[in-house]
Amino acid sequence: MSDEPAVEVNALTFTYPGAGAPTLVDLSFAVQPGSIYGFLGPSGAGKSTTQKILYRILTDYSGSVRIAGAEIRDWSPAVYSLLGIGFETPNLYTRLTGRENLEFALAIRQSAHLQRPGQATGKIAAAGISGRTSLTIDEAARRLGIADAIDARVETYSKGMRMRLAFIRAILHGPALLFLDEPTSGLDPLWARRVKDWVLEIRDTGAAVFLTTHSMELADELCDTVGFLVDGRLVAEDSPAALKQRYGRSGVTVAGVSHDGQPIEADYAYDELLCRPIDGFERITRIVNREVTLEQVFLALTGRSLSQEPV
Repeated sequence: MSDEPAVEVNALTFTYPGAGAPTLVDLSFAVQPGSIYGFLGPSGAGKSTTQKILYRILTDYSGSVRIAGAEIRDWSPAVYSLLGIGFETPNLYTRLTGRENLEFALAIRQSAHLQRPGQATGKIAAAGISGRTSLTIDEAARRLGIADAIDARVETYSKGMRMRLAFIRAILHGPALLFLDEPTSGLDPLWARRVKDWVLEIRDTGAAVFLTTHSMELADELCDTVGFLVDGRLVAEDSPAALKQRYGRSGVTVAGVSHDGQPIEADYAYDELLCRPIDGFERITRIVNREVTLEQVFLALTGRSLSQEPV
């Protein structure tokens, strides 16, 4: 893996035909190999448009979007052999079996890689990026609990099983760049944990992961860097810990009874606990951790909730 970003976006602006205003405005960010970048924002912020540009579906943009050092609009279809894409809605062939869905996806990626082996493969090799297939279909199916159903038609699968199959399809070929949109949606806690652990393992192999989610807990748990997108503009970008420290005030709330028998509460920042005592209490009845969340950071930055619809 080379030292250059897996994805590098500079001054990206995009306007849909007939629209009165651009959907994306001067957007710049980078996704490094061996890292997870969380792309966060409310509905209508421009996340889907950004994804379509990164997938090479929309090409009529201004600015620069580079994958493995090459402008995305200049890539041949061989770029898809680098990518893994997990959509929020598992668009699977329901009349095929789980195995047939995975075999078909692998065949399509291999075909895309071979369409123009010269220029495109040369760019891939020059970037030092290649897929790493390490699991068979059966091994992957066992890991996510669908081995008994892998040869059944997908139309018989539950929503959670389809989500797990779609995740396997996105990662089975060992992509160097993985796009995930709400990868734990519809999963119970056990399988959500298995998927999250697998995403972290993929990052640790040196792959780059671009994660789109409304879940602040998921982003906080997985992401090395998060970017907040609002109305097509990136309003903040940093590690979750740095953002929470910058825009929040972590600490504890102490509740109890005063010396004259009255209920009281007091807030203390963590560092205050090192330099001054908790006083004024006859008895402490409760101590509540006041941990800052990314949702609170987003509200502090924008005054809006991630689930709030645009006005």
